[in-house]
Parts: sequence; C-alpha cells; structure tokens
Amino acid sequence: MISNVDAAEAAHNALSETDEEYGRLKAYVSLSAQYTKIIKAQNFLKSSGTVAEKEATAFASQDFIEYATKLADETVEYHVLEAKRETWQREVDIWRTISANQRR
Repeated sequence: MISNVDAAEAAHNALSETDEEYGRLKAYVSLSAQYTKIIKAQNFLKSSGTVAEKEATAFASQDFIEYATKLADETVEYHVLEAKRETWQREVDIWRTISANQRR
C-alpha cells in the first residue's frame, strides 16, 4: 500500500510512461481480426483446390503462422501491461484516499 508521496509519484509516472506502449498493444490486439482476414485472403488467393483446401492452405501459410505467433506474444504482453497499469492506478487511488482522509 502507498503511504508516501514518492511511491504515489512513481506509480503515476509508470502510468504515464506506458501510455504509448499500452495504446499500441491495445490497437494491435483489437485489430487482429482485420489483420487475420487480410493475411488469410492473400494466401487464399494464391492457393488452388477446393474452398476447404484453399482455406487450410491459407491458415497453414508461413505468413499466417508468423502473425498468429506474434499476436499471441503481443496479447500476453498487452494483458500483463494492462494488469500492471491497473495496479498502479489502484495505488494512486489508495494514496489519494489516504491523503484526503489525513486532511480532515
């Protein structure tokens, strides 16, 4: 629990220092459905056979596998950073409450 100004300031600074990284990760993860469709479509058009065969080839393509691997890593990183930011925000909120109570 935060009981001093320095710790509250450190939590606040950590929040502000991770804004851009958090925003980029959130955008990347939220746009994954669109990227997935684009990669699938590009590889679908390159392949031949039945629709099921084309789809299987598209999902098994190196582009798709690399993207899925990167997406998995970025999603984990996003959720870890999100949890850290929630903790920092709680620390700031607790410090605010303690400070307000001390002023009474």
